[in-house]
Amino acid sequence: MGMNFPDDPLLAPSATFCDSQLRLLFTMLEKSPLPIVRSNLMVATGDLAIRFPNLVDPWTPHLYARLRDPAQQVRKTAGLVMTHLILKDMVKVKGQVSEMAVLLIDPGSQIAALAKNFFNELSHKGNAIYNLLPDIISRLSDPELGVEEEPFHTIMKQLLSYITKDKQTESLVEKLCQRFRTARTERQQRDLAYCVSQLPLTERGLRKMLDNFDCFGDKLSDESIFSAFLSVVGKLRRGAKPEGKPIIDEFEQKLRACHTRGLDGIEELEISQAGSQRAPSAKKSSTVSRHQPLPSAASDGDFVTPEPHRTTRRHPNTQQRASKKKPKIVFSSDESSEEGMMLPHVPRPEGTQLGSFSRDDRRGDTQENNPHTQSIGSQAQILGVALPIPDLPVQGILYGDLEF
Repeated sequence: MGMNFPDDPLLAPSATFCDSQLRLLFTMLEKSPLPIVRSNLMVATGDLAIRFPNLVDPWTPHLYARLRDPAQQVRKTAGLVMTHLILKDMVKVKGQVSEMAVLLIDPGSQIAALAKNFFNELSHKGNAIYNLLPDIISRLSDPELGVEEEPFHTIMKQLLSYITKDKQTESLVEKLCQRFRTARTERQQRDLAYCVSQLPLTERGLRKMLDNFDCFGDKLSDESIFSAFLSVVGKLRRGAKPEGKPIIDEFEQKLRACHTRGLDGIEELEISQAGSQRAPSAKKSSTVSRHQPLPSAASDGDFVTPEPHRTTRRHPNTQQRASKKKPKIVFSSDESSEEGMMLPHVPRPEGTQLGSFSRDDRRGDTQENNPHTQSIGSQAQILGVALPIPDLPVQGILYGDLEF
């Protein structure tokens, strides 16, 4: 359905000719009293948009405007042309696509079905609807350019059904909650609350709402807004997991507190919750003190590191083993000591007495001849003690200049 320009230069206008006549063309498209003329001109401009997209692009709002034409025939033709141009990416999808959304509630069943088919196809083009929704909501809820409240609900229910991804839902919830601050009328606030209630929220989406609770908390005195958010709680409870119920309860308590007492109700709720949290802790501390007394406050002098107690463990057989391994020596200077050690008795040959050797006999046995005498003599000279002479085949022992 469209005009196909032949190759004849008389019938196929050039870019220069098209540019010079576009103003006249769109003036006739808007102000012609005949619906059939407006419908045919809509087809012609569609073909020009395909052939000279850069020239027609500034006039795109006039194309969207025909979607609200009072004549049903013109709206149907405009719907077909715009569906073709948008889905073929010949026209940029802008906020004016809200005019296409209005066709969802058109009295003509064929036009409404055409608009529904358009959004079904558009939902398959990535995040197209998600990106357009904020602008569509703003335009449709505008008191001057939008639609009535009930038709708005019908349109948004259809469009929000295309939002199925969790990340898109969470991001959209956050944007809608923040728009409560810039809403100019109560009608816009109610429209935003309705849009939030139609989203498939999850626990993470609910946390986004709690984070932005201050944006809409003061609007909950309105019964419609309160009911919309309360419906969100009902949906979450139906599919909530046990670990997600506490946060749902918290959200519902805040909703009811703000609905009855305004934002002051939140402060009272937080104070009561803080008191209920301190009560179990106090009860627990008193229970501990009942069973186990708490230590008294210590002064600075009490904080002294205790010295370690060292105990010496003695093996019962240690002394016996030592006596077997090494003989004990008694020094002459320590004879009076109570713990003196005695050498074991070594037998001496008969007729041999300490110091009974003559000087001549001692000369015959030198240190070179008997290596044992070197160690014994040196010990005697150093220690100055009397040692028993071991049973050795010697005639005399040389102790230096000392004679025993």
